[in-house]
Amino acid sequence: MKIVIEEIKNIEEIEVIIRCSSQDESVRKIEKTLRQIDNHILAKNNDRTFILSPSDVYYFESVDNKVFAYTQKELYETSYKLYELESLLDPSIFLRVNKNTVLNISKIGFFKSSLNGRMEATLKNNEAIIITRTYVNTIKRMLGGTSL
Repeated sequence: MKIVIEEIKNIEEIEVIIRCSSQDESVRKIEKTLRQIDNHILAKNNDRTFILSPSDVYYFESVDNKVFAYTQKELYETSYKLYELESLLDPSIFLRVNKNTVLNISKIGFFKSSLNGRMEATLKNNEAIIITRTYVNTIKRMLGGTSL
């Protein structure tokens, strides 16, 4: 892949042009990633509303009919339901890993096998998330392997 960046002084917004011989899966992943940059999540913390970038969120968790966004150090409440976040966020980055959690797989530090076919993902902020048996094969495929 060749990347060219041109600075144009009087341009109003960033324009990205992808030149390719055919639109294959890698081109579609690049497009999804670029579209994710402008995607934001509104969330509350201490009666203040924040605009979160999905790339800053480690995971979303549903607890008592409320959905929370966890970043490296903060906790925010969102008005979204988990299924809404799944459709809003890039599915090559965010994955449901159990009934109550949608995980940003780019925030995974390492995995460990757990009981009954489950896995435990330790995130880069040292939090542990259980990946239930139902979702283990999906995350293995997403990460390009079968021997996790």
